[in-house]
Amino acid sequence: MKRITLFLLGLAALGVSACSTVPAVDVTQNITLPTGLAAQAEAADWEVQSIDISVPESLTVSEANSIKPRSDIVWREDPIGNRHEQVQALIFDAMEFALRPLTDEGTTPITVEMEVTRFHALTERARYTIGGEHEIEFIFTVRNAETGEALTGPIPVDLTFRALGGARAIAAERQGIFQRDRIQSQIIGWARQEFGLDVQGTQYTF
Repeated sequence: MKRITLFLLGLAALGVSACSTVPAVDVTQNITLPTGLAAQAEAADWEVQSIDISVPESLTVSEANSIKPRSDIVWREDPIGNRHEQVQALIFDAMEFALRPLTDEGTTPITVEMEVTRFHALTERARYTIGGEHEIEFIFTVRNAETGEALTGPIPVDLTFRALGGARAIAAERQGIFQRDRIQSQIIGWARQEFGLDVQGTQYTF
């Protein structure tokens, strides 16, 4: 969690030095939003009691260093291990950070559920050559934490956005910005916009 905090606080400074080589991430890019969720959250005075990130074991994983492996999960910025658990932790940390303002008070307790259906970051070969896309897809549901009633969803959400490749990827890494950072920033931006915690169209510029 500390890493995310420091990363977001440092975005403005990074933007000054990196704007010529590393493109901005627009959190509205390729994002599907449920209509009126922010207004619903405010009207019902939601309080986030739990965040449940599910990464089903049925999702396939590839460690192949090809341009785009045929699998549901591609992730390389943690040591080889349980990729399902690594993806779950990455998304949970981002969501916990994003929704922290809704965890202290509120009259309607809610549970935020995300079931990952695809998590495709770049292989080493793609990252240092042609780049590609970060494909982040999941099923999103908000439930009343006491009754289990679905307040919104389940709905599919697609946060896919352009990944850095080649010289741009190397330039970003020299400034401490890796795939994890950009993916978590995309998730944080979406969640804050979704729950009415950020102004529409806010950009996290690297």
